[in-house]
Parts: sequence; C-alpha cells; structure tokens
Amino acid sequence: MAFMRNMKRQAPNLPLSQNEGNSGPIDSTTFSASEQYVNVKPGTTNEYKDPGTSDKRGPCPGLNAAANHGFLPRNGLPNIQQTVDGLAAAYGLGREFAAALAVIAITLTGDPLSQTWSIGGPFTPLLGGLLSTPEGISFSHNAYESDASVVRQDAYLNNGDAVSVQIPQVQSLLNKAVNNELTLDILRTHNKEKHDYSIANNPYFFQGPFAGLVPPIAHHFVVNFMSNHSAERPNGYLTTEMFKSFFSVSNDSSGNLVWNRGKERIPDNWYRRPSSNPYDAARAAADVAILATRYPSIVAVGGNTGTVNSFTGVDLGNLTGGVYDAQTLLQGNNALCFAFQAAQQGIPSALSGIISNIGPIVQLVGNYVNPVTSALNCPALNSFNQSAFNQFPGAGYRPGPPSL
Repeated sequence: MAFMRNMKRQAPNLPLSQNEGNSGPIDSTTFSASEQYVNVKPGTTNEYKDPGTSDKRGPCPGLNAAANHGFLPRNGLPNIQQTVDGLAAAYGLGREFAAALAVIAITLTGDPLSQTWSIGGPFTPLLGGLLSTPEGISFSHNAYESDASVVRQDAYLNNGDAVSVQIPQVQSLLNKAVNNELTLDILRTHNKEKHDYSIANNPYFFQGPFAGLVPPIAHHFVVNFMSNHSAERPNGYLTTEMFKSFFSVSNDSSGNLVWNRGKERIPDNWYRRPSSNPYDAARAAADVAILATRYPSIVAVGGNTGTVNSFTGVDLGNLTGGVYDAQTLLQGNNALCFAFQAAQQGIPSALSGIISNIGPIVQLVGNYVNPVTSALNCPALNSFNQSAFNQFPGAGYRPGPPSL
C-alpha cells in the first residue's frame, strides 16, 4: 500500500523521454531466463494455432496472441481466473489489474452470470438468463473500447469497424522506429498523432472517462508487454519484427505490408517482463501521468460536438461533484482512478436491459475494482452526472455486429 501511495507522489517527476526503459516507470533490473522464457515451440502446450472459424478474436493483438497460444482459452471466451493466470504467464500483467479489467469487460460486454467475456465478437451466454446477447469487446465502442487506437480506424470513419488493422497506420508507426526499435516515447508520440487525427477527421470523436483512457493505456501496453527481455537488456526492447508478429502483419512478395486477420502470435525465443516487476495498476497510472504531463489533451474527457475540430471538454467538477477538475485529473493516479470509478458508476445503466437483478453483479465489480482503487489511493467518487455527455453525438454511437 505504501508503495502505491509513493507512486502517486512520484508520477509527475518520472522520465518523459527515451531515457525511460521499455519496462515503463519502474526499471526491470533483473533477468531470469528460466522464469521469463515464454515457450511457444511446436509440440508444447502454448504452441501457436490458427483460430477456428467459431473462435473469437478482436481488436486487442495481445489478447488475440494469448488465445492463439492457449494462454487464454483458444475459443476467446475467458473467465476471470483464466484471464488473470493467462495474462500473467504470457506478459507479466499484474493480477489485481487483470482481474479488474476482466470484470469490467464481463459487465459491460460479456456474460455477468457465468462471468465470461469475449475478446472478440458476440457469443451465446453459457448459462442463459440474459436479456440480450453479449457483444464482446469488438462491439464495445464507448463502453470498453474507443477511438484513436494504435493501428485501427475510428468506428464512425470506417462503417462501424474498429477492429480491422489499417496498414497505413502500421506503416506510420513503424516509420518512427529508431534503430529498428519502438519505445514508450515513440508510442506516446504516435498516440498524440492518432488523437489529433481523430479530432480533425471524426465529428463523432468522443473520449469518455473509461473507454477514452483505453487507447492511451493500449499504446503503453504495446511496449510494456511486447518487448523482449535479456540479461544484457533487462528493461526489454521491441523490434519492428516483434511488433509485426504480435500485430499479425507481414510482408508480401513485393515487400508490401499485409494484415493477416486473427493470426497474432508471440515471437519465438521471446522473454516476457519479470514477475518481480509486473505491470499493475500503479505502473499503468504512472505511465498515464507521464503521458498527461507531456500531452494533457489525451486524457481530457469530452469530444467533438458533431463537426470536426470542435473538441469540447466536460466540466469535471460538475460531472464528479467536485471530486476532480481539469487540473487535478492530470495529477498522480487521478486519471486512472477516475476511469475505474466512472466504469463502476456506469454499471447500473450499462446492465439495464441485459440482466434483471443487477445487485450481485454490482457487488462482483466492487469486489474486484475496489482493491485497485484502494491501492491507488483514489478519492471517493459518490456522484457521476452522465447527462454531461449529452452534448456529444459520439457518446451514444454504439455500432453493433451486422447480425444484431
């Protein structure tokens, strides 16, 4: 607990440039080949297999790769424990952080009764009893996923498709590589470019408290989770070839980049971040604090008001009953605190029309999210005025699967 509070005080002073290692705000100073090696060789439990026709794959390359290697169920429908164990083994994701993210995904896009979620599209509830079909994170726009992703187009600009990789955006990121490597500094710059592009091109661009923070965190996930580690470079390094493997991008016979849908894979001879330095909520909060210090607009809550270049921020004081404002949101852990708290506050309305008795589900969310907000030393948020989002047409934009 003391460590978490210290992270909050230190966050604004953390590195803001390429001097920061690929392990994020806390250096990885040790390396253990036996502990960090991710064995995906043929014939092992975690060998690569193409997804089947009914297996779910979606917008997150790390989740897709984990399922393709059996760290998550290969059908793409994990429960809470499978999410926690699988992502810790594959990438070194902190367990409480993973559980909280899984529970929010279950509540907003999955099956709260069986406590499962889809890393891709819709699925049939395992126990029945739901009033509608769970849509999965592929169709969770403004709930779990949002605009300005790493290499995907905004849903409104792509006929509702926010899942397909856009090769020009991949090329734009790869062009930023230095010595054929990608760093946190590079991904933050790319994040700012994607954010500004959305404001300038998407009249429905909207950045909500939780979903709006997912793209910034995802930009950090790329480096923190996909970097290879070694005794010589314990902080890790991410080459463009590793990136392409995780994002299922290859070169055709003419050298052009192509996307191979659903075939994301963990590279051979790859070593994850050490378990002694898991990527938990405190580290994610510090990464976001660094981003907010450098590019404050990326964590602003608001959106375009129906035309491009019309971004308007909400009055956070009114939204949160004075708990946060535009200045305090940029401080310490507050941006990530607000994201988790806003997700919690939005659960009752999100479950309306999905499940008749929401009490046990609200309690489930509290059981998994409260430990994270407590560890981050978050201020209490007891009110949340969602009507503040009514001025943004993009706030209600939720493209669903073609079959629904």
